[in-house]
Amino acid sequence: MKRLFKGEAYRPYRLRYISEQARIIEELRFEVESLKKNSRNSSKPPSSDIVKAPLEKLSRKKKRKIGAQKGHIQHIHNLFPSSQVDKVIKHELPVCPKCQGALVATANVKKFQQVKLVAKPIFVTEHQQQEYWCATCQKFHTAPLPSAVRREGFFNSDLTALVGYLKGACHLSFGTIQRFFNDMLSIKISTGFLNKQIQKVSQSLEAPYQELRKRLQFEKYVHSDETGWLENGVRFWVWTLRGSDFSVFRIGSRGSKELFDLLGEDFSGTIVCDFFPAYRKFSKETETQLQFCWAHLIREIKFISEKSLAEPAVYGQRLLRETQAMFHTIHRKDKLPESQWQQRMFCHREKLMKLSLFEGNDNDCLLIMKRFQQYGDDYFRFIETGIPPTNNLAEQTIRRVVLDRHVTPGNKKRKRK
Repeated sequence: MKRLFKGEAYRPYRLRYISEQARIIEELRFEVESLKKNSRNSSKPPSSDIVKAPLEKLSRKKKRKIGAQKGHIQHIHNLFPSSQVDKVIKHELPVCPKCQGALVATANVKKFQQVKLVAKPIFVTEHQQQEYWCATCQKFHTAPLPSAVRREGFFNSDLTALVGYLKGACHLSFGTIQRFFNDMLSIKISTGFLNKQIQKVSQSLEAPYQELRKRLQFEKYVHSDETGWLENGVRFWVWTLRGSDFSVFRIGSRGSKELFDLLGEDFSGTIVCDFFPAYRKFSKETETQLQFCWAHLIREIKFISEKSLAEPAVYGQRLLRETQAMFHTIHRKDKLPESQWQQRMFCHREKLMKLSLFEGNDNDCLLIMKRFQQYGDDYFRFIETGIPPTNNLAEQTIRRVVLDRHVTPGNKKRKRK
């Protein structure tokens, strides 16, 4: 009979305990790596970075002097044309201020213009509708208002456009616009009235908006991005599609349906975007090509390069170094001949495709490898087409929506059909 050594009877329990500890360690490692994610190494927004930089790092930054910096170009405002000048005051010298001698005026006049607010910067028109009594039909009749006056209402088109400008371009809340009209123009209005003025502005822009939507379908490439949006407590998404010299916004769902409505099924251009599945679905069902954003991919590679395990970290660092070399070549495009630049870019592509191969079991590394191997053409399409390799233009455009979302305490609109 085989003799059992001391503790051998407890070996299954020890193995089970060790495997359980290994599982817990792996879960904790995954949680720690997830907590390290920020806007620098992932797609998280900068507002989610609640941890501030250490004080010693902040103190190392070179402090700039207050005021204009060296090399700053002085900006001087232009004079108003004569047609916009309301009053002219001439200042003359009777005699020479030094020797008291006689002076002869020249053709040169130095101009200094001063702008001020007038006591009443608004013009109020009162329309009096005369009432009449008809003895024949035994009814009162009132003279009607002109149709243009009735359509404009309390605010004429100029003030309605001002409300739209303050709300859309200046990102002011309804409460701030209320205070502006009350303090600056002595006009007391309600938020409901301001909301109606915004609806008027939206209706007046419907025709040019539809025209720009049609133009999107003929663009060679568009930049696209989306962000969350709340309306009466219901979550929607704001899409922005930026063309060559214009942008189109749309509030809707986050599915590919919005892309079909904006671009149409016949769109054959290229969309510069992130790796969101709606773009891939739209590309499969149409003739659309994609250029995935390298800025998003670089952040994910940075996250892998900062992992605690050696194998994934080395994998990420190799990809990151070659990506940095590729962008160094991208920034030198204007200094190199086109053929030489493309040759170097194809070399970078070949190296990155080889470096993306990974034989370990890290899920993040395997995901990066899958993206390169399966969607390599969609990441390197910019080499031959001249399309930007990042989606920065769309992110800069949609930032205005994000600013408006932060300063507006709520969004209301008509009920959706």
